[in-house]
Amino acid sequence: MKRAFILTVLAALVICLCLPALAEEAASGVTFSHGSGFYMEAFQLEMTADEGATIYYTIDGSVPDETDLVYSGPFQINLTTAKVDTLAQVPGTTLDVYELPPVDFPSAQIIRAMAVNGDGTQTPVTSATYFVGYDRQELFGDLPVISLMIEPDDFFHYETGIYMLGASFDEWKSEQDEPFENWAAQGNYSNRGREWERPVTVDFLMPEDTFQQAMGVRIKGGVSRSAPQKSLKLFAREDYSLKNLKYPLFEDNFRESDGEILKKYKHVTLRNGGNDRGFALIRDPYISRLATGLRLDTAANRPVIGLINGEFWGLYTLNEEFSDNFIDYHYGIANENVVTIKNNEIEDGEEEDEDLYWDMYDFIAYEDMTDPDLYAEAGEMLDLGSFIDFVAVTLYIHNTDGFFQDNNWELWRVREPGIDDSPVADGKWRVMLFDSDSSSGVYDLGDNFSYNNLKDYFFVTIGEDGHPAWMLESLMNNEDFKREMILSLCDVRNFYFSRPRCAQLLETMTEQYLPYGAMTYERFGPFWGENWDTEEALKGHLEDVGVFFDGRYGTFPYLIQQAFELSDPTEITLQSSDASKGVIYVNNRNIPVGEATGVRYFSEYSITVTAEPKDGATFTGWQVDAADAVVADPTALTTEITFASPFTLTAVFE
Repeated sequence: MKRAFILTVLAALVICLCLPALAEEAASGVTFSHGSGFYMEAFQLEMTADEGATIYYTIDGSVPDETDLVYSGPFQINLTTAKVDTLAQVPGTTLDVYELPPVDFPSAQIIRAMAVNGDGTQTPVTSATYFVGYDRQELFGDLPVISLMIEPDDFFHYETGIYMLGASFDEWKSEQDEPFENWAAQGNYSNRGREWERPVTVDFLMPEDTFQQAMGVRIKGGVSRSAPQKSLKLFAREDYSLKNLKYPLFEDNFRESDGEILKKYKHVTLRNGGNDRGFALIRDPYISRLATGLRLDTAANRPVIGLINGEFWGLYTLNEEFSDNFIDYHYGIANENVVTIKNNEIEDGEEEDEDLYWDMYDFIAYEDMTDPDLYAEAGEMLDLGSFIDFVAVTLYIHNTDGFFQDNNWELWRVREPGIDDSPVADGKWRVMLFDSDSSSGVYDLGDNFSYNNLKDYFFVTIGEDGHPAWMLESLMNNEDFKREMILSLCDVRNFYFSRPRCAQLLETMTEQYLPYGAMTYERFGPFWGENWDTEEALKGHLEDVGVFFDGRYGTFPYLIQQAFELSDPTEITLQSSDASKGVIYVNNRNIPVGEATGVRYFSEYSITVTAEPKDGATFTGWQVDAADAVVADPTALTTEITFASPFTLTAVFE
């Protein structure tokens, strides 16, 4: 009896140990003879599955079932250069004038397959994206291609399609008593939340390799949801496959915790340009790149080509997404201990966490910030440097749909300080920069660079109680804060948005965006004429970006002077005696100066300079060529300089 019981137990254990393998075998999917990618010639696609299984497949992006095509042997994947764009012809995705022009857009073939085994079990779906007859380098250069494979009804069904005006629009329209603008319309695409997330399989055709992941997708954005080309947010979840997307999507995106490249993402967005769609397309990614290194968080980005079920869906900017996971992955802070506030409302965290924000807001907005003790206490609640830099950038780019309009601003902090081992796990609120494209003269051909928006927002009451600018108004009463704000405005202009830096990045991004942005114009509009030159139109808008930032650099010191009633801006030349031996940093900023560089500051406020010798070199001291330029300690690596007239400062290295 005992022996029989032992054998029964052993047999049960063997079965249990085998179950994972059996489940894995049962779950094994269909194998394709060719992986996703680019092929110059047509080829025969072979599918294989477990013995006795029947393979069903689709060619329209839909999820296959037992009513679809039955695989009977290898079949030809022909050239996709003449593939018909059917989804592009679907009406009802926008109220904008939208007619697809007679242009052959690059297309791919989507094949999706699953197998039904002899016991009736179904395998997971196998999907692939095939460009046939195209040279990848000639077609898209080094841009990644992001291919979304979806059930067409999930995007384009009247009731449930998330890309449509649909039933939601008809219901909303029936309640309107007054005429409305197209952008104000509410449709299916306006709906938010998990209910309006759809499953999608994503092929990431990167320049160096290819990978695939099942994810979730939602429509993303505000007013831009009404555009023909909509922004799309991708979610990694265990419900679909993996809880993270593990790949170094951005080669220049480094973790703040250890300086290593970030290889894990929870969400990413295919962004259509926001307020800059139909214009230069680059403003938000351009500004984010220039602002990286300031005391605020910026999201990594890169241009990509988007596809939906093999159809060209235009040039997008692939954006890293801000969230509690962003803080986790960048700073090593557990995401459950992260709170984010976006436009005065909880984005990540618990409902009661909102009190953490309002406690800080009420203290800073209503207490006397001229009191040194109260100001110091404010600095324990809000990272003042982060806040100052954010305001400075917002003003420099002349953002007309941001912080001062109580929109497109976000803060984060840890809920409980000291739990996580990170210098920023201190309970202070810090700022994130995003959606900055309603700026830099987007609707004014870049010509509004001389507008003095500083006079509009400093020392005045903006909006109603609860407006974030009330904190700025209160803090500006403190002379230390005011000094740091003026220095930050100068630093943003002198270094991060310097004329050479802006021009160089604009040239780089023009090369990346111009040819594919012109194709996107042809695909989605704006349709300004039947025979217009889309590349020349986009080139003109890109040049407008240059007009604004070139002009802003020249006029901004005088705008600061006018707003704060300061003396004339002082021209200072910074230089290293030998740039190969050492560089200069100003006001603890992270942009080095080696060769002679002109900057402008105001004599009312001293500046801080730091010399950094390179390996094998020695710093011997500071030299100035004006009697009224005084170096506090001429031999110290870091020192302060007061001045009354233009001068040249040289860091001497040996």
